Amino acid sequence: MITIILADDHRILRQGVRVLLESEPDFSILAEANNGPEAIRMVELFHPDILVLDLIMPGMSGLEVTGVVRNRFPKTNIVILTMHDNEAYVIEALHAGAQGYVIKNSSSEELAHTIREVAEGRCYLSPPLSEEVIEAYRKRASG
Repeated sequence: MITIILADDHRILRQGVRVLLESEPDFSILAEANNGPEAIRMVELFHPDILVLDLIMPGMSGLEVTGVVRNRFPKTNIVILTMHDNEAYVIEALHAGAQGYVIKNSSSEELAHTIREVAEGRCYLSPPLSEEVIEAYRKRASG
């Protein structure tokens, strides 16, 4: 069973994602958080396998939360679920320690796939993003 905490400041989005993920037989949603500090408290309390985290939240950004969680709770892996699809955000999230990055207009199947990949220790980016980030990396590496 993959244990999950959802963190997003939009309640209706959290509720919708929860319903979608709870339909997966191998997922268990332990808690929800509506801001950055609460997300950290929930991770500290429940020690989930996965934290599904928005980038822009009150109190602390998702990037800040990612850094804290990676340092204090290294067994909790982080999947960013956001509307921001530009390369700079993706690179910052990966640099902060996120292992997955999914755009909110992705399918529930893609989010579930990402969670499973990250739970197995692999990194996963939504397909259009992975191509952009790989290309940006190649440009930086050759430049």
